[in-house]
Amino acid sequence: MLATSEHGSFAAAAKALNLTQSAVSMQVAALEETLGAKLFDRKRRPPRLTPAGEVVLQRARTIAAQYDDIFDALAAARPYRGTFRLGAIPTVLTNLLPAALIALRDAEAGLTVNVTSGLSGELMRLVEHGEIDAALMHKPNRIDPDFTWRDVTRQRVVIVAPPDSIEETAEEAFAAQPYIRFNRTAWVAQLIEERLEALGIAPNTSAEIQSIEAIHTMVGLGFGISVLPDVSFNSFIGTPLRIIEFGSPTVYRTIGLLSRAGLAKKNARRIIGDAFSKVAHRPAVEIPLPDR
Repeated sequence: MLATSEHGSFAAAAKALNLTQSAVSMQVAALEETLGAKLFDRKRRPPRLTPAGEVVLQRARTIAAQYDDIFDALAAARPYRGTFRLGAIPTVLTNLLPAALIALRDAEAGLTVNVTSGLSGELMRLVEHGEIDAALMHKPNRIDPDFTWRDVTRQRVVIVAPPDSIEETAEEAFAAQPYIRFNRTAWVAQLIEERLEALGIAPNTSAEIQSIEAIHTMVGLGFGISVLPDVSFNSFIGTPLRIIEFGSPTVYRTIGLLSRAGLAKKNARRIIGDAFSKVAHRPAVEIPLPDR
């Protein structure tokens, strides 16, 4: 029942549980017979919970959480073993994520982290539907009670400019250079647009790209400037990019770990959250680029 509610249909629940759809339907029907109440309105597509189903769902979540707590309590007393499905936004893939995974490899040899990359909105939906266990992402404006959130770090938002550029302020940079816009569906885009409006800047947009690496390369080649969260700004042509402050005061965005409240793998979420928080507060280390 929990899987059907979380995934939206008997077919999706069956896929998540590695069962046939008929097996899931039979299990739900058996539960309905035992309780003497219809839990799903099957006349609707996809099936919707009935009022009785809503009551049973809340109790089932409590029972499942208590069951999972037994394993979490035991896991806290021994090294963790298992797989954790983690989502990560593009701006942490080349800096925060590798450092944390190295730390986890050394400290938790039995923990395997499977990483899925995506923008914050997409990752939030994957967490909601149970397709990943947690997401390292931009902090939502509103956090539903069904989710838990843990702050990991803050990233300042800055202008990245070609190595041979000479502009010193945001106004000068946008007046002199074409603008490479980071995908406007990314949640950080709202912060960027608000600051551009506050500065009275209407950028000359020449491209819009989702890939951070592609933007780094284009800026390094002199194609124009961009506005991005401050990560490692070595360009892929081997020359460090220039950083220009994006107005005053500095714009920051919060990065953290989003997960479903009350679900299993609480101990793994704690271990992973601790690793990211620890590496996020280390001094930055330059990673040399390979010769090309």
